[in-house]
Amino acid sequence: MGDKGSHLGEALEKKCSDIGSIDVLVGILGKNVETTILHVLNVVNEGLYGYFPEYKKGIVVSIGSTADSDRTFELAEMFQPYNGVEKIITEDVCGKGKGAGIRTVLEVADHLDAKSVVLVDGDLLSIRPKWIESIAGPIMYGRADLTVPYYIRHKYDGVITNILAYPFTRALYDLDIRQPIAGEFGLSKNLYRKLLDHPLFPNDFGVDIFIVTVAAAEGLMPKESLFTMKIHESTTHYLEPEKLLIPMFKQVTGKMFELTKYYEGVWKRKKHVKHNGTYRESFVQKPIPVKVDLEKLEKGFKHDVVEMRSIIKRFLPEDIMARLEKCAKDVKGLDAELWAKIVYNFAASYKRLDKDVDRFVLLEAFKPLWLGRFVSYALEVKDMDVNEAERVIYHQAEVFENNFDYLVSIY
Repeated sequence: MGDKGSHLGEALEKKCSDIGSIDVLVGILGKNVETTILHVLNVVNEGLYGYFPEYKKGIVVSIGSTADSDRTFELAEMFQPYNGVEKIITEDVCGKGKGAGIRTVLEVADHLDAKSVVLVDGDLLSIRPKWIESIAGPIMYGRADLTVPYYIRHKYDGVITNILAYPFTRALYDLDIRQPIAGEFGLSKNLYRKLLDHPLFPNDFGVDIFIVTVAAAEGLMPKESLFTMKIHESTTHYLEPEKLLIPMFKQVTGKMFELTKYYEGVWKRKKHVKHNGTYRESFVQKPIPVKVDLEKLEKGFKHDVVEMRSIIKRFLPEDIMARLEKCAKDVKGLDAELWAKIVYNFAASYKRLDKDVDRFVLLEAFKPLWLGRFVSYALEVKDMDVNEAERVIYHQAEVFENNFDYLVSIY
């Protein structure tokens, strides 16, 4: 059991020692989630008790810095799990941000020598006891090192996933995990110890793409596990993208590009296999609609391409820049082919930057192009149902794969 660089402190380490080893540990990330934390704790408790009766079980709640009036910590402390389910409540001890919360959970897991870890958000409204079994099961039975849910989502949901994270990770790492930044995960001991030892472990929203990329690049076994709909409170922030979506985009993209540089030797060497051209159809009820202000996003894209022209062109060759400028008149021109080449040029440019300030500028220049591509996609799928829109997303991923040699040539 490694305690290299542990942040837990004496009291928390003693609590772990008193508990001993654990088979299944569920980590709940909580920050200002007083309205949902008891619901999530109850469901997790039921899931562990009902589906893993023969195993040693535990719950750890890692709570980020909250508003003074927030009662998340107090409510979590009051919660009484079933006999046989251990409970640890702690503040994030590894810094601020989602990644810091996950690192706290994983350090607790390491001290408990946990065989498997499930990570869930504390604001989940749709979580069910069966989720715990679906996410942890393949890890416990040795069928996977990483399980990632496949959530049935509205065609306008998953703006970072659909437009960027999915096609990029699929093309570089031959990883057809549809939602690499799903938010919930199951991790094997082998994987979480690799993550804890990794020099690029992020404290922020970049942690999801970090987990999935490390699993793929290090030759572990990722697998999709849970097929359902996800409802959580943060989806409401889509109409105010500057609050949550934009910071998340910058953190995810920055980490994705950083890992691209770190694992250059891996993805360039990989034998790339074309996927079979089939897409998955869903026959469930319709996902909850997500409202977006396309007109506002399109206006912002057109304005920023003109205003930031001198900065954007630092990262794009002349022919791509010329095509992009035409899109400032008609955003529909920002199709999958042009988008893949833009993304690959920004990834290659990121590699050559070694100052944080330059990387910040690159991500600032990349942001309106990502939103422009989302608008182009949204207009294309406007009158489509969820399955027709899924075909468009799948085709975009194929375009990224088809342009993989282009990335190699410019990287």
